[in-house]
Amino acid sequence: MRFSWLAAKRRWLGRRNFDAPFREFLDTPFPHGKTRFAQCEFVCLDIETTGLDAKRAHILSAGWVLIRGGRVALSTCESQLIRPEGEVGDSAAVHGLTDTVVESGQAESVVFSRIVKALTGRALVVHHAGLDKTMLDRLCMNQFGCPLPVPVVDTMALELERRQRRHHIAEKQSLRLADLRRAYGLPYYQAHDCLVDAIATAELLIAMVAAHDGPDKTRLSRLVG
Repeated sequence: MRFSWLAAKRRWLGRRNFDAPFREFLDTPFPHGKTRFAQCEFVCLDIETTGLDAKRAHILSAGWVLIRGGRVALSTCESQLIRPEGEVGDSAAVHGLTDTVVESGQAESVVFSRIVKALTGRALVVHHAGLDKTMLDRLCMNQFGCPLPVPVVDTMALELERRQRRHHIAEKQSLRLADLRRAYGLPYYQAHDCLVDAIATAELLIAMVAAHDGPDKTRLSRLVG
């Protein structure tokens, strides 16, 4: 149902006039739900923001990397600073992106266009989609007048669903990226660098798929929320 709705939404949007790269994004089909994980390409993305309120926060940086052929394609890594409209504020204490650092960044519309280009024909992967996807939807609304119509794999939601199916929910079991990586036997990475977190999320998804049905049996529809 999710894939059918997205396809219909994209067809409807395709009737409108858009400039590149959004035109190409809409014209290029995303992978079918029955596509095996090993045959899909994913954009694993992370953003750093001025806060956790998606309606008010501004994006300060975005980093992404592709999963291609079931592996992290490190040659596709990209990280972009974004110049916000206001000040960074107290959020600099979390991610280290001060006003001085981000003043050299690009306009958010420029960076969002690069994200759209990367997402063309691919699915989006984030850890805890609530904030990241909402922020991307807001940027898409500002630039193109619609939310971003893309299949989303949320590694946090995926693990929560699996635990619920096993009736194995414990309040002390964290779903944070670092804690889930530890649970799947992955090494610790320093958090709050958008590109590092994007790579960490990519590795986590690959590990989750390998630990369950495997890359050749896992279908995209099983991963998309």
